Amino acid sequence: MRPLLRAVSLKALLAVLVGLALSACAQPVDIQPASSLEPAPYDNAAGSPVWMTDVNPYGANFFLEWEPESWKIEKSYQMARDAGIGWVKQQFPWEDIQLSPGPDGFWDERLNKSTWEKYDRIVDLALKYNLQVIARLDRPPKWARQDNSVPQAPPDRYEDFGDFVAAVVQHYKGRIYHYQIWNEPNVYPEWGNHPPDPAGYVRLLSIANRRAKEVDPNVWILSAPLAQTLERSDKNLSDIEYLEGMYAAGAQPHFDILFANAYGFAFPPDDPPDRNKLNFARVTFLREVMEANGDAHKAIWFNEFGWNASPEDFPPEKLPWARVSEQNQAEYTVKAIEMARSRWPWSGVFNIWYFRQSGHVPADRADYYFRMVDIGFA
Repeated sequence: MRPLLRAVSLKALLAVLVGLALSACAQPVDIQPASSLEPAPYDNAAGSPVWMTDVNPYGANFFLEWEPESWKIEKSYQMARDAGIGWVKQQFPWEDIQLSPGPDGFWDERLNKSTWEKYDRIVDLALKYNLQVIARLDRPPKWARQDNSVPQAPPDRYEDFGDFVAAVVQHYKGRIYHYQIWNEPNVYPEWGNHPPDPAGYVRLLSIANRRAKEVDPNVWILSAPLAQTLERSDKNLSDIEYLEGMYAAGAQPHFDILFANAYGFAFPPDDPPDRNKLNFARVTFLREVMEANGDAHKAIWFNEFGWNASPEDFPPEKLPWARVSEQNQAEYTVKAIEMARSRWPWSGVFNIWYFRQSGHVPADRADYYFRMVDIGFA
């Protein structure tokens, strides 16, 4: 990779984001300081506006649980804030936070410190830079399952996950208001060795929603984003069919915002939707499912979206997201947000995949080339 090309592409993308954040683009963008994050009451009446769309639309995924140095977290946040980004999508792995069952499980005997410490730093520094955190909750600890062959698999007792959700919401009450419940349960390995099970996920979601709102009625629950796929097998199920199955199983009252993945693959953002194609506009089919099930008042937020800019010499088998040029990566990312804000009144936050990683993704993997910022902040 040519470092200069990377720097120019990044500079162009961040500069455009700064300009968009400070101007009235398709819709007015309200960038509020993190100190005023408590949500206002919303109107659930028929014909009311779509909830949670009048927000700063710019977000990004971070991997700060891998970052041991505070200054690097601060540097990431400072760069993100200066680019107009207002949302930090961050995983809070259950396995890393509750090491054993019960309330004593949040203490690390080996390190002789609280397991919350790492995540408190992530959250408190985000608030310092007026960034809002979307917390992803998943990855059970080994004690929560008999079969630990797949780390992403759901727990044996869903109520154990409910206990964890309640503990997280209690710990971050007044600091975090948005929680993602699980991740991509429609594909292997995110639901373990089990077949895709929309009804099973809805049971998990309903428990998490109930336990979270018993602790803090002001939190917003985001459904698990579904992987974009055309498959129908014993391990993977189309995102559209899976969402239909969720509604058939009674998901409607158990989440507030639909979280969706919207990678563009090899196509520009205005490539038209097609049920037999994976592209950015595929999300409109999820919207049709929502509206057919009485959820037109709920927003869609974007959990992961973007384009991959792997080197041209990467073989096709190493390009699961296809590839575009670095220039197109930056242009498509900005154009997608502009287009969605003007055409899709139900669209909310767009979490770019991803801002920066700390070195755990090697350069011989395609996902290395999603980053907005290099490991060394170049």
